[in-house]
Amino acid sequence: MKKLSLLLFAGLFFWPPLLPAANEGLSPAARISLLTATSGDELYSVFGHSALRVRDPETGLDEVYNYGTFDFDTPNFYLKFIQGKLFYKLSVGPYEYFLLEYRYEGRGISEQVLNLTPEETFAIYDFLQVNRQPGNEYYLYDFFYDNCATRIRDIVEDKLGPDWGEDPVPEYSRSFRDMLKPYLQSKPWALFGVDLVLGLPSDKEATPWHYMFLPDEMFLAFSQARHANGRALVGQYALVLEQTFVPEKKTLFSPQVAAWLLFLLGILSLLKVRIARVFDKVFFSLLGGVGLVILFLWFLSDHTATNANLNLLWALPTHLYFIYKGNMIYPIGIPRYYFKVVFLLNLFLLLFWPLLPQGFHPAFLPIILLSAVKAFLYGYGDAWKRLPFMRRKR
Repeated sequence: MKKLSLLLFAGLFFWPPLLPAANEGLSPAARISLLTATSGDELYSVFGHSALRVRDPETGLDEVYNYGTFDFDTPNFYLKFIQGKLFYKLSVGPYEYFLLEYRYEGRGISEQVLNLTPEETFAIYDFLQVNRQPGNEYYLYDFFYDNCATRIRDIVEDKLGPDWGEDPVPEYSRSFRDMLKPYLQSKPWALFGVDLVLGLPSDKEATPWHYMFLPDEMFLAFSQARHANGRALVGQYALVLEQTFVPEKKTLFSPQVAAWLLFLLGILSLLKVRIARVFDKVFFSLLGGVGLVILFLWFLSDHTATNANLNLLWALPTHLYFIYKGNMIYPIGIPRYYFKVVFLLNLFLLLFWPLLPQGFHPAFLPIILLSAVKAFLYGYGDAWKRLPFMRRKR
């Protein structure tokens, strides 16, 4: 599937110029449509996709404008992706190639033909032609605020200024984090990872305008929007492709199951000193490693959604220091005071879990609980007498 997708992706850029050149313009019969694709199997496609179709039956033009592409040949691609410095681009390709790829992936496509005057159609088309020019097609991607859907929303807002309707009073508020969860129900480990790296900005209450970062929400917004004169924004609707892809079944070995098994193993490890030595070094090393990742995404990346991550309160990078070095440098009392602080932090999280402004994954609970138990034994108990990383080096 990936090979075919890459071939199709390449075809979007190297398709021979059989269609009219962009500067030949459009006829009054031209139409612009919003294409909305359903979720895919890969994590990057699980939230759906949006693109614009420009079709002119008089000239034979039929192109798709896609703001969701990126170049794998970008120098330091993965590093830039992690740092939030990867530029996405507007790619333009034949409509038939777009359909071919999504048909192969089993994803559905809905088309909303916009109800536009020729002048409005030309205005959007002219903007797209400027945007597709070399040097103009790249933009710095932001998952919540600047993606394949919001780019289209902003074009329509700028060129048409439609009335999106009064913001309805929701039955309950929805944060950005809340809006992601329905798409990840069949991928519990992905949801675990998302909840791990997203910080407080993701728990901000979203407005209907912000909802449109998700293609499905933008589809609904377009269907309800109207021009200033009361004319509906969408004139026609068609189901172009039916979804044949069946999402994978939810795995029984969920993060919650794994976390509680980890908790059980951690408690059982207390029965054998030798096992406890190994377990605790691995356990606190993992927590410290996770903390380093959180710190990196918070302070060394441009991802706004990963800032101010309260998971840092239990995944402390300082674990790595005190486990391997702290006992060799400081008197034994210092590491004990450290684990007293760790215990109090964990206790705070456990007691005030529902009141904290950040959403926590349920699987974090047994991990924090186990950390609290271990930290209590090192800080207030006599575990430091038995385990090597709590003894001073002779």
